Amino acid sequence: MKVLFLDIDGVLNNFQSRNFGETFNVSACKNLNSLLKKVPELKIVVSSAWRMHGLAYMKKVLKGNGIDPDRIVDITGNEQGERGHQIQCWLDRNPGVTGMVIIDDESDMGALKDKLVKTSSYIGLTSTHVTEAIKMLEKPM
Repeated sequence: MKVLFLDIDGVLNNFQSRNFGETFNVSACKNLNSLLKKVPELKIVVSSAWRMHGLAYMKKVLKGNGIDPDRIVDITGNEQGERGHQIQCWLDRNPGVTGMVIIDDESDMGALKDKLVKTSSYIGLTSTHVTEAIKMLEKPM
């Protein structure tokens, strides 16, 4: 399984649109859909602080922004520490990941930093990031 660990604020929400509510930046969502279309087997695990609202909520909010909720399979856990540690804990609980990418505007990924596509919190997810994510997903774990 190929997995995208997705942050929300700074990726789908950004300072350019100045909207940090449930309606995300249209361009960023289109870019996420482009990635999902180009990598049809890609599944989303929400790694954002938004995960605290639960998986059903995340599916609803992402669906409301045009993202297929069936592509969202999980959220990371509540482990203490940096986001990279939380993602590693999820990976440890879910063997069988053959490819992964983290899309986030922060760099606290620890040993997983080489799997990060870093966005700008002012711009969010761009087509350049999509190209970078596809290359990342082609790399072996």
